[in-house]
Amino acid sequence: MSELKFEVSQQNGLIDANFDILKSQLAEKMEEYKGKKFSEETKKEAKSDLAYLRKLKEATNRRKIEVKNEYMKPYTQFEAGVKELIGLIDDPIRLIDGQIKEFEENRVRQKRAEIEAAYEELVSEELKDYMPLECIYGSKWNNAGTTMKSIRQEIRLEAEKTRGEIAVISNMQSDKVQDALNLYMANRSLSSAIKYITDYEARKAEILAAQKEEAARKEERMRQEEIDRIRREERERIAEEERIRNQARQEAVEEIKTVDDAAAAPLACEASRKVIYTVVATPEELEEIETALTSLGIYYERKDV
Repeated sequence: MSELKFEVSQQNGLIDANFDILKSQLAEKMEEYKGKKFSEETKKEAKSDLAYLRKLKEATNRRKIEVKNEYMKPYTQFEAGVKELIGLIDDPIRLIDGQIKEFEENRVRQKRAEIEAAYEELVSEELKDYMPLECIYGSKWNNAGTTMKSIRQEIRLEAEKTRGEIAVISNMQSDKVQDALNLYMANRSLSSAIKYITDYEARKAEILAAQKEEAARKEERMRQEEIDRIRREERERIAEEERIRNQARQEAVEEIKTVDDAAAAPLACEASRKVIYTVVATPEELEEIETALTSLGIYYERKDV
């Protein structure tokens, strides 16, 4: 294709205007309005001046637009011609660009098919749920400069890494291993899976410690209650024995206080009283006491204790 050259001949435009003269005249004219004060009596004059100035401004601006339009005519015609030329060039550009894009899309589709085949070959079934192709697909894998050898190596390394991380999670001593594996499957983050288990085990340890502490408190309460029961029963037993002793003592006293009134009657008189003595003596001394009591005509009953 022969080289096409866009040749343009351009002459700078020139616009003449009596700016200096008009500027001087305007400055002199506008000087009249500096500090000018209007009153109610001169309001009509103020409105007239205002209308004049606005009309002057509008005429000046309109003249600017007329000059600009006239000045831009050559460029406007030139721009229309350029757009026509560009339109002619754009047609083959679109045609060629479309074909190139189609070539690239075909290349990418073919590359994608090769990558999928490599994935199926290199990744075992048990790993596919943990490393779907879309999750490991490299951002540069579709580039023409990225070789299938390097892509296969990346897939192989990713599979080894995934297998190792699954083993790390599976070997953790926890009943939440499967949940952690599900979490790893969802986000492919070994650290988050490990943290999930460690956090769970920490909470579990706290709960077990609390349960153990509560069990110890309960056991201590039961032990203390048993001690209290034994002590209470012991007090009750002692109290009952004391009651029995007191009752026996009272019964003994009552027994000691009783005498055979019929046997005592011959020796008793109106002034006789019934008394109890407790004597500690030898048999010989007791015999002497009883002899003395008999010689005195006193009725007595001996009740050994």
